[in-house]
Amino acid sequence: MRTDAGPGRPLASSAGLGWRTVRAGLCADPAQLEEFVAPASPELVMIMVVTGRYTIESRQARGWRAAEYAPGSVAVNAPGRQSVFRWRSSGQASLESLHVGFPAAVLHQTLDDLDVAHDDAERLDTLSLDDPYVSASLSALHRALDAGAAGLYADMVGESLLTHLVYTGVAGAAQRARIAADPGSLGPRELARVVDYMHERIADTIQLDELAGLVNISKFHFLRMFTRATGLTPHRYLTRLRLQRAAGLLRNSGLSVQRIAMACGYTSASRFAAAFRRQYGVSPAGYRR
Repeated sequence: MRTDAGPGRPLASSAGLGWRTVRAGLCADPAQLEEFVAPASPELVMIMVVTGRYTIESRQARGWRAAEYAPGSVAVNAPGRQSVFRWRSSGQASLESLHVGFPAAVLHQTLDDLDVAHDDAERLDTLSLDDPYVSASLSALHRALDAGAAGLYADMVGESLLTHLVYTGVAGAAQRARIAADPGSLGPRELARVVDYMHERIADTIQLDELAGLVNISKFHFLRMFTRATGLTPHRYLTRLRLQRAAGLLRNSGLSVQRIAMACGYTSASRFAAAFRRQYGVSPAGYRR
């Protein structure tokens, strides 16, 4: 699935970042678009306005439906539905939009986890979605894309976003009651298995589905149970392990900061240094002194 397949000019893409649950692309959009046909796709795609204001119209069975878009406005294109739309800018700022897609397999797994029929996903289609949680989650993915964040964080945000969308959009009372039930937390052996895996793969990209697979539960339940057991999300827990390992290497080895960054799962020394300073209040070089 291409998240830059719309009429805009691609500015950034999550391709190559190791994101699995969700994919994202940033586009610069034209100030005016007469008509554009977005073909039906098996994926669910969400679009959020990043900059600019414009009036957008979507062709419906009984004519055109209009909505006013501003930064933070969100639309959802449900799988299997062709969309026809047009727009015109209503301000001076350039238009940029974030396109976030969920592969069909990820969407179907989430629907199954929540006991929702696959066909019900078409009810998620909307020209304008007013949901602060959705806007905040998409903004988090935008920042993650800009920072080149690793897959574990992006997948965690994407998993929570998609679960929220299905839960609030199509889940019935019975499904909501089951979701609200206390899932418990990981047992000591299960938690040890996950943490040992994090230690063993600390230099590698680790995905959320890998961790959930270690204890044979869905990603949705794994997120809740791991956080209950540790007080931290998997991403934050792994980040803490990596920075603790890095601090030890800075104290006890002569490795360069670049080598330590790579050994602890960071793709660049600058990103490692920023994360290290947030945790310890000092740069890696300053910590070593």
